[in-house]
Amino acid sequence: MSGMIDFDTTCPWQLYLFSFLHILGGFVMFPIDVCKLFTGVSCIESEIVMQRMMALSMVYVGGLYSVLTYHNKDKPAKITRLSNMALNAATAFLVSVVFIGNSKYGGFEKSWMHMGDIWTALIIVLVLAGRVSQKDAEWAQKNPIKEGLGANCKTLVLLFTVLTLAKFLALADFIDPAKMMADGLEITAFASWTWKFIIVLLLESFLAMLFTLFFEDESGQELLVKSFIMLILFAAGAIYSVQQYFSEWMGLNGNSLWIRLGVIIAVCIAAIAAGRLTGPTREGYESVGK
Repeated sequence: MSGMIDFDTTCPWQLYLFSFLHILGGFVMFPIDVCKLFTGVSCIESEIVMQRMMALSMVYVGGLYSVLTYHNKDKPAKITRLSNMALNAATAFLVSVVFIGNSKYGGFEKSWMHMGDIWTALIIVLVLAGRVSQKDAEWAQKNPIKEGLGANCKTLVLLFTVLTLAKFLALADFIDPAKMMADGLEITAFASWTWKFIIVLLLESFLAMLFTLFFEDESGQELLVKSFIMLILFAAGAIYSVQQYFSEWMGLNGNSLWIRLGVIIAVCIAAIAAGRLTGPTREGYESVGK
């Protein structure tokens, strides 16, 4: 097919588009007052925290998928699998946008914003669906989870994947968002909706980790761990200015934030080093990041 958009190109532009829009949306949310844009009233403390976490989560999702896409850009079978994961993530994102609702009918978004978000999310779903439904699409075979476990990045990715799933289920059903906030801070309706959107973005991150666990080799798993380090550093910087609004239960106040940051980074570095020393195949690490 020829024309302005070549849907048959081997370049995984659909995944790059998915990643770029997440990153763009996240960075746009950092400097602006989203509440004023949505509701006409400036954000209060709980809404500021949820907006910051939502922006951070969008950058996090976009970062993971963009790194994995670039790493596998010349591997069509893996790109198909990653596109399928992204399609599921984009569908969840689209449904979440639907539930934001038009402000004319009791929702949060102004009509033009809601229509724009709906069409943007729908276009992402359609182009990803087009990628995975190609007649000649190759599908990578799933790797056995138990194979290759040990003191390495695969084990750490497995741990992070399980923890992310547990966190998703806990946030969706068992944890009151008010528990995250410092005493006396109110959880508004807008903050509560933003909280739910963050949970959807957490699911998108889980799908990226699941792809890495099922279909990546040592190089891809190491690259994901390296990405974790960069994104965690970015998250710490983003959270620092609003940490006074978090409850002690979150463990992000004062020096606790930097202690947790140091521990996680140390574990990631240890997994990378141990994997390179004890990995079953040295060749898998030679192409990390290529």
